Amino acid sequence: MAYLRMWRKRKADINELLQSDDDNNDVTIENAVMTNAREDTTNDDGGSSTDDQSTSVTTDGSCFDTDIGLCDSDVEILNPEPEAQVSNLGKDLREWSTRHQISNRSLNELLQILRHHGHVLPKDARTLLATPQVIDSHSKCNGQYIYYGLEGGISRVLCQNDAFRQQHSTVSLDVNIDGLPIFKSSKVQFWPILVKLSNFNPFIVALYCGESKPEPLEEYLHDFLKELKNLTQNGLVIHEKKFAVNIRTFLCDAPARAYLKCIKGHTAYDSCERCEVKGQYVERRVVFNQLTSTLRTDEAFSQIQYSHHQNGCSPLIAAGIPCVSGFVLDYMHMICLGVVRRLLVYLTRGPKLCRLSVRQKSEISQKLNMLRGQMPSEFARQPRGLQELDRWKATEFRQFLLYTGPIVLKNTVSSQLYAHFVTLTVAVSIMLDSDDRTRAAYLEYATELMRHFVSSCTALYGKTFTVYNVHALLHIHEDVSHFRCSLNDICCFPFENYLQQIKRLVRTGQNPLAQVSKRLVEIEHAQGNSSAQPEVKPQMYISTKRRDSCFLLEDERFAFVQERRGDGTVVCDVIKLRHTVDLFDKPCLSKLLNIAYIGNGRRFQRQEMKEKDLARKVACLPFNNGSVMIPLRHGIEHSW
Repeated sequence: MAYLRMWRKRKADINELLQSDDDNNDVTIENAVMTNAREDTTNDDGGSSTDDQSTSVTTDGSCFDTDIGLCDSDVEILNPEPEAQVSNLGKDLREWSTRHQISNRSLNELLQILRHHGHVLPKDARTLLATPQVIDSHSKCNGQYIYYGLEGGISRVLCQNDAFRQQHSTVSLDVNIDGLPIFKSSKVQFWPILVKLSNFNPFIVALYCGESKPEPLEEYLHDFLKELKNLTQNGLVIHEKKFAVNIRTFLCDAPARAYLKCIKGHTAYDSCERCEVKGQYVERRVVFNQLTSTLRTDEAFSQIQYSHHQNGCSPLIAAGIPCVSGFVLDYMHMICLGVVRRLLVYLTRGPKLCRLSVRQKSEISQKLNMLRGQMPSEFARQPRGLQELDRWKATEFRQFLLYTGPIVLKNTVSSQLYAHFVTLTVAVSIMLDSDDRTRAAYLEYATELMRHFVSSCTALYGKTFTVYNVHALLHIHEDVSHFRCSLNDICCFPFENYLQQIKRLVRTGQNPLAQVSKRLVEIEHAQGNSSAQPEVKPQMYISTKRRDSCFLLEDERFAFVQERRGDGTVVCDVIKLRHTVDLFDKPCLSKLLNIAYIGNGRRFQRQEMKEKDLARKVACLPFNNGSVMIPLRHGIEHSW
């Protein structure tokens, strides 16, 4: 029986090879076997020879060699090492293909080349990647809908992270729901329900695809809220340990918040989500000039007492989710893409009251372009000029607000505009501080700075500037105080990054929902569940290059890396903080960028230290704006 099983395996391998040969499509497996048998008894000179090997025929008509000890091909089959090599090769190909989003056509060509060189691999990429043939989707809310499950996503995260599972007994979830346009020439869009816990990457709970937002909302959220209610009441058991599950917050932009909460949009008179302020219609815009008003409460919202603010009863109310304090005013959309972008638009092409001259705009753009290549490697993007303002991303507006703006605007705009901008910079920097004690100590001061910024906008930028996003600055400190964390921990940046990953999974315009589902299965099969991996924290780059060589130490001294050694130590030139004004505070930006070690050389001390002791990374070079010093802590852009 062992011989029979071995011969059947040989028969399948030979049949597979014959099927791939276009010139011999009509050759049967029996002919191929007999040909191989004759070739085994042929001398090198072409003549036939006789030996003791014999061929037997089974009752089903198949034949196999009675003596397999002298057959090289059989020896290869019995050796497990080639099979292990083939298995490893297929695994590596799966990981490489999913990591780089290789198309099936390209992967098929690669498989054909590898098979031609003797590797035993599938012919089709779908077999290699274990692509499912059928995707279970159904019509819902005027589109196609797939529900992947909340419990499964949480379980994968907890099962693959022992440290988190041992240290925590409660799972707090951050939920994001937003629309994602797929194509520029079509109205087709995704509406995924994303969930994130702690410092892990988001994962998909449900995915909707249609030409508009899913309606009705109750049907769209039904599966998610039903499973959430079950997990909230009964908990989740992982490895014989029970975890309590709850919703910490919803992280969405303003249109998505209005959709989920069933409230007026951000252009309505009663659009403020935190207070009962009444907007005014000024020059085709709804503005909010009132600084104080009665705050909204979760109880009153759940009882639908805000008739001018609410359009109806949200299904989240029945689920017990607080719709006022449970929704964060996301600083990515509100401040970066909202206030900072609006401020720069008014400075470049706004009313004459605040519009800069051509010379001023050219000078700012020139300074931004001079900073290109000078920013540390932790920054994902290098600065661009104001002529590219319409194409700036949220990270570029964040970079301008916290780092480059105080440099390029100084001595270019008026002192009133500059002081007003720095007010926003310092306030946001305090709320982004990762140190809980420092942030709590200065939070009240940051609140006063925000109030001063909003109250001064009308005089500096005109009466049409204080729209919904600007008014919301008065309430953003409430989220920092309520959740007791940095704004960076309750923002949409991780979700926006994951949405772009989802978008890249769509390769053609036909059935995008099935394409995303198949790619997710392939990724899970090849690399494991990527959403279960911890977020990759920004790495602190240490180099002798100028942009990655300057660090702010814990004792407020500056270190310039001169040499890196293999044992993890660095040789630095260290200077005290009080000497940095003479060294860096130059009126011309070109001098700042081309500065060398000038002045009294005795101010520098040559020291050796461990790389881990370089605690705070300074953005570009140390600079001083009056009393404002904005370094880069632990390699993270958005700290102060």
